[in-house]
Amino acid sequence: MLHGRRFGEFDMPTPEDSTPLYGELFESAKRLSFDLRNDSTDAHIDLDWYGMTPEWSPLYGTPTWNRMAETERMQLTRREVSHFLGVAIWLEVALQIVLLRRNHSVDPTRADVKFLFNECADENLHSLMFVAAIERLGERHSPLDRLLVVVGWLFRTFAWGEVAYGIVLAGEEIFDVMQRDWSIDDRVAPAVRRSSHVHVVEESRHMSFARQKIRDHLRSVSSVRRNVSAVLIAVGAHVIARGLVNKKVYLDLGLDWRAVKDDIDRNEQHRMMFRRATAPLVEFLAREGLLNTVAGTIYRKSNLL
Repeated sequence: MLHGRRFGEFDMPTPEDSTPLYGELFESAKRLSFDLRNDSTDAHIDLDWYGMTPEWSPLYGTPTWNRMAETERMQLTRREVSHFLGVAIWLEVALQIVLLRRNHSVDPTRADVKFLFNECADENLHSLMFVAAIERLGERHSPLDRLLVVVGWLFRTFAWGEVAYGIVLAGEEIFDVMQRDWSIDDRVAPAVRRSSHVHVVEESRHMSFARQKIRDHLRSVSSVRRNVSAVLIAVGAHVIARGLVNKKVYLDLGLDWRAVKDDIDRNEQHRMMFRRATAPLVEFLAREGLLNTVAGTIYRKSNLL
């Protein structure tokens, strides 16, 4: 059995030297948080925008992209970003399930648990915010890839400590880098720009929380557990990155999936953008001893390294 806490055990107590950080994050959330449920700004559907910064489209710069008219590229990115936001919602729901389950019976007055409650409140509002953005783009939710559904169940059921926080951090880092671009790009639909800005601001606290939780969990683990956790976090990041490219998105637009897949697989622009998105994650994992040879191979196969 791996050294450390077993599956299903409660989250570990907060080390005293971590408590001030969790308290600071909670106070920060009290000072600067958003709720867009009653925001009617740009509530109308406007099709004269890109759904996201076009350079983030997996097809950007490919032969398929170059054959498209400008209006078709806009429609493509609106469809793609609607799927991306659906994956973000999937990740945020999974995060809440696994973390609330692990903290169901712990001391609710602990600084880290108080911030966790605040984070879950944020995540629910983020999901509603993303749903509103999808609707304002005139789009709909794409059914998730079956692999995402299966891995999501495994993650919610079995992920422990640093693995749970590490996979969540992987998804948050990818979206953080993408949405920093979307939030300031005048080509992007206002609803996406606004939701991206809110998400970047609030997720910065969530990522600080996840990084510190990973450090807390790694304080006394064995090298065997650390290496197993490194590989599982890499697998989780691989599934998230792979899940962002959904066959149904392109079929719904009348595109030839085989041609699209070939274009994406050969697209150096796509690989470069996703390596950029995961650079902060990879740097952190390497620093914490969560980037071994096997994990590195998985990240490279995923075009994340």
